Amino acid sequence: MIKSEPFGKYHKIVLTGEKRNAFTWNVVKRLLEIGCDRDVLITNEGPVFSAGLDLSVFLESKDKVLEYLFTIHRLVKKLLGCGGRTVVLVKGDVYGFGVEVLYFVDYVVASGDAFRFSVQGVNFGVFPPYTVALGRRLFSHGHLRVMLNRDFTAREAAVFGIVSEIGDFQPNRLFQPPDYLEPVRPRRWLLEVVDEAVPFLYRLAEVGTREETRERIRKFLGKA
Repeated sequence: MIKSEPFGKYHKIVLTGEKRNAFTWNVVKRLLEIGCDRDVLITNEGPVFSAGLDLSVFLESKDKVLEYLFTIHRLVKKLLGCGGRTVVLVKGDVYGFGVEVLYFVDYVVASGDAFRFSVQGVNFGVFPPYTVALGRRLFSHGHLRVMLNRDFTAREAAVFGIVSEIGDFQPNRLFQPPDYLEPVRPRRWLLEVVDEAVPFLYRLAEVGTREETRERIRKFLGKA
């Protein structure tokens, strides 16, 4: 689930631990309801920032999976279109779509340099759709190859351009108008190309609902 806390003039959204902060239906729908006409801070409780997509959705019908993935896509486009600035404070490991959502915000602070980042959902038969669709626009070939082939640390994520800085969170500096910090990652231009991910969402729904994929997911969820 998520909770909203007072944070001066800003929205503070806290991911609070449902399925290790997976982007479940409820979480995504709640995030879509939150206004972002002013600055937003997104952070987490617990040891994991986000476990990414809710893999249990792939055990449902293909139509349900598509509905879920396109709700995720609505969230991505909402973040890209926010009138205010979006800052993420990562306080734990990050997996799958939890990594990918960081591509679409203005600034990412990691409170530690050894946090684990991973987009290797392919191990369960699924793949990171936005990394596959847009990765070549966002990262060098060498960095993208690393991301798709092994886990990496927050320190490496900073080198790749996913994390903007590592260290103590300083809200007064980050939210100081008008030029709190130059955003490391462009955001608006991605609105023009983010729909390039749509064919990969259809592909993910197809691959993710194959019986062999579902069997891997069942085994994983049984151990989680």
